[in-house]
Amino acid sequence: MKKGLICLLAVFCMLFGTNPVFARIAGHVFDDAELYTVQEEETLTQRAEEIGETYGLDVLFLTTEDTQGLSAREYAAQFFLDGDFGYGAEQDGIVFIIDMQERDAQMVTSGEAISIFTDAYLAQIWEEVQPYLSDGAYAEAMSVFLDQVIAYCQAYQEYLENPEEYVSVYQQEQQQKQLMVFGVVVVLLSLVCAGTGVLLMRRAHRNVRPFTDGRAYLKENGMRLDIDRDAFVSTHTIRTPLPKNEDPPSFGGGSSTFQSGGHTFGGGGGKF
Repeated sequence: MKKGLICLLAVFCMLFGTNPVFARIAGHVFDDAELYTVQEEETLTQRAEEIGETYGLDVLFLTTEDTQGLSAREYAAQFFLDGDFGYGAEQDGIVFIIDMQERDAQMVTSGEAISIFTDAYLAQIWEEVQPYLSDGAYAEAMSVFLDQVIAYCQAYQEYLENPEEYVSVYQQEQQQKQLMVFGVVVVLLSLVCAGTGVLLMRRAHRNVRPFTDGRAYLKENGMRLDIDRDAFVSTHTIRTPLPKNEDPPSFGGGSSTFQSGGHTFGGGGGKF
């Protein structure tokens, strides 16, 4: 299967070339753990090819029961490099690996996919996919994953068309969170101020006693009025220019990366 093919390619390169360069392994679905039916593999392959043609992103599906002592993401990264996957000079692509031995699933990104699928977006995708994996609905999980991939690729294209004006889903959520926090703080401060005012007024009137004689409310030495005048003389305004932010807005809040075989990868996922 896939492992044997990679070994044969490696031996061939060692025998017939001093600078081994792997040829791309054909296909998009590498189901070593046999989680998908033939029909499901065909559907996943067709959708992955459409994404590749539309967005220039290599989408791969890898399942295994033995990561050969590596973590799931390390195994997927090595698989990606050995198979010479990814589009373009930066090898743009994403691998969804399912490790049945550790019940660990990871999305490993390369090239421009690191910018598209940031940590925040991968966490959101994982929230959508994880329940299907836990239920053993692996093909359904990958279908949801592909829906998310298309949505974020479309959003990223919109961002590239006008990065100065684009507001990502991540930024919208952050703004909503800030507004919610601000609203809660305002309500709490209002309650504190109102409560403090009521307590002070109650304390000030604690010693008040009613009088039947109106003279008790008159001041002993009468009342004095003072006149206070304000004279407007002049005004002076100082203008301080604010520096403009030259950096375009972040598409998704940043990506964590790791190195494998001298290549940079990103990704995220978890146990199911």
